[in-house]
Amino acid sequence: MPFDYGSGHINPAAAIDPGLIYDYDTNNLIDFLCSYGASVAQLKNLTGTPVYCKNPPIPSYNFNYPSIGVFNMSGNVSVYRTVTYVGEGPTVYYSKLQAITGVRSSVYPNVLRFSKSGEKLTYRIDFVPYKRSNGSFEFGSLTWRNDVHMVRSPIAVNVASV
Repeated sequence: MPFDYGSGHINPAAAIDPGLIYDYDTNNLIDFLCSYGASVAQLKNLTGTPVYCKNPPIPSYNFNYPSIGVFNMSGNVSVYRTVTYVGEGPTVYYSKLQAITGVRSSVYPNVLRFSKSGEKLTYRIDFVPYKRSNGSFEFGSLTWRNDVHMVRSPIAVNVASV
């Protein structure tokens, strides 16, 4: 079962040269807390200054995190991620989606073309459920690959209704 595994073995050499990174900053953390109903008072305790949540809050599945999880999916869902290229010279990454039982999925664009290091590109994964998962999760993954790197994002979805 995929939830039984950790993040994998640590490879320090790969961490030095990851190819793609998913930026995640304090604003993303605030959005995360807001998505779980954090109050202005709770956020002020954390930050020291008044912070207000977006209305409506960003759904937790749209946080810019490498793994992708959609709980209680009801109908079609689009998930967005932004990656930053960290490498030398231009490169092209190709996507490969591992199928998720009961859900049709597609990624747009399915090719990321970077012209220089530091460039950011956003992609979208569309999930179209066609079978309920009866309270359990179904798993897949998205892998971006160029000539040097392979960047894998695990995907977990729980389909409540189609």
